[in-house]
Amino acid sequence: MEFLKKTTTSQYGSPRSNGSIGRPHSSKIKKSHQRNKYLTFWFRESQLNSTDLWNLLLLTFFALATRFWRLFYPAAVVFDEFHFGKFVTWYFKHQYYFDIHPPLGKLILYLGGLLGGYNPGFLYDAIGAEYGDTKFQVLRSVSALFGVLSVPLMYLTCRELDISSVGSFAGASMVLLDFLSLIESRLILVDSQLLFFCMASFYSALKLWKCKKENCKRSFLFFLVLTGLLCGCAISVKWTALATPGIIAIVSFFGLHFLKEPLEIWECLIAGLSGIFVYLFVFYVHFQLLPYSGSGDAFMTPEFQKTLIGNPFYHPAATRQPFLTSFFQLNREMFRANKGIKDRHPWESKWYEWPLNLRGLLYFVQEDDEDESRMSQIYLIGNPAVMYLCLLSALTFLLCAIFFGRYRYTISSKADLRSLMEKGCILCGAYALNLLPYVAVERSAFLYHYIPGLFYAELLTALVIDRFPKSYKFAFIIVILILEVVAFVYWAPWVYAISLTKIAHDKRRWLPRWN
Repeated sequence: MEFLKKTTTSQYGSPRSNGSIGRPHSSKIKKSHQRNKYLTFWFRESQLNSTDLWNLLLLTFFALATRFWRLFYPAAVVFDEFHFGKFVTWYFKHQYYFDIHPPLGKLILYLGGLLGGYNPGFLYDAIGAEYGDTKFQVLRSVSALFGVLSVPLMYLTCRELDISSVGSFAGASMVLLDFLSLIESRLILVDSQLLFFCMASFYSALKLWKCKKENCKRSFLFFLVLTGLLCGCAISVKWTALATPGIIAIVSFFGLHFLKEPLEIWECLIAGLSGIFVYLFVFYVHFQLLPYSGSGDAFMTPEFQKTLIGNPFYHPAATRQPFLTSFFQLNREMFRANKGIKDRHPWESKWYEWPLNLRGLLYFVQEDDEDESRMSQIYLIGNPAVMYLCLLSALTFLLCAIFFGRYRYTISSKADLRSLMEKGCILCGAYALNLLPYVAVERSAFLYHYIPGLFYAELLTALVIDRFPKSYKFAFIIVILILEVVAFVYWAPWVYAISLTKIAHDKRRWLPRWN
């Protein structure tokens, strides 16, 4: 429990863990901060310094390298590109389709395709089908871009939690080197967007709560609306993002830890309405882009189908039903379809297997044409160094929280420890909220569903690591980085579809269900 007793104070008097880097507090800095408080609310003097900027540049460079290297291989349909590629094609052809997820992720892929000159002739009729002359690289690059942005955003989020520069670098390295977010950001999928918008929502909420605490009214209103908009974006990619707006709403409404008092009811309403506006607008654009009959007609009512050109019920004189009517019909069908997924899948996994990294997911496999003893594959697992470190950190924190709860009246530095415990409990709550839906529902679930929850586990890990005594914290972080890099290099062939002998692949299957 030694790390519970160590503390330093930041240059502005707020508790911060050991290892924080910053200039000493002075009245000159304080006056400068007051003069420019509306110009510097994005990157506050109390948070970022030259070390932070160098860290951000370094992390962004490695994020670009890991996300874009061999991005265009394999030049064939991989796993759920089979579905999302079709959705993008139907936007180009303006043919109505149905999906169980909201449209924003697909709309962003479509926009990237428009800007990049994507040609929508490819049919996506089979997993493993070769792309040929199709500009699939454009769509994969959209996912990769969101994957790149998530790495420095993780660093900034850690800094907003008053984690030191070195601790924040350790936190960002987990997003950088973990295979879940990495593989998802290299394919025509939407989970890199999901992670980015969840991160951005939480980061904006942290800024919002600080503005409320410091009574910066103009900045507060900006982040109030921005947080709502970003939460709306997250939910508009996948409903699985709901835990992030949920934890933000709980903290804001009840005034937990980050706030001196709860947000006013009207402030909560503004944020909520901002998110609802985004969600509604995304569906409005979706309907406007799809005037022609397509594969999703049958999910809508005959009245809606009458307005789809080419549908058997189509009537030129038919008036389009009100937008909200179509909106509620489609969302009802999405809910029913999600609830109705009962079929088992050979690659599914249970929620309790995800933190333990027990079950993998095969995305792609290809035999070597010249050597039958070799093959390449994309196989989704978590980076073992990251996954088990997060699990160990969560268990350590829970034990310390129990210890603190029992001896809260006798432990030194009580105020600072209370701050640490409250932050950690909020992150644990967000983590649990992300897992809760998969505990309650019976539908098939997969390892990539763990990505939003893993984000909060990684934040908690950075918070715990940063609490270590300064004398060996830096050395401990170096060891962690070495383990992450070694694991990354060892399993990189499963990320980048690098050809190995079948024996070499078998050696990497450390657990029975990594089959």
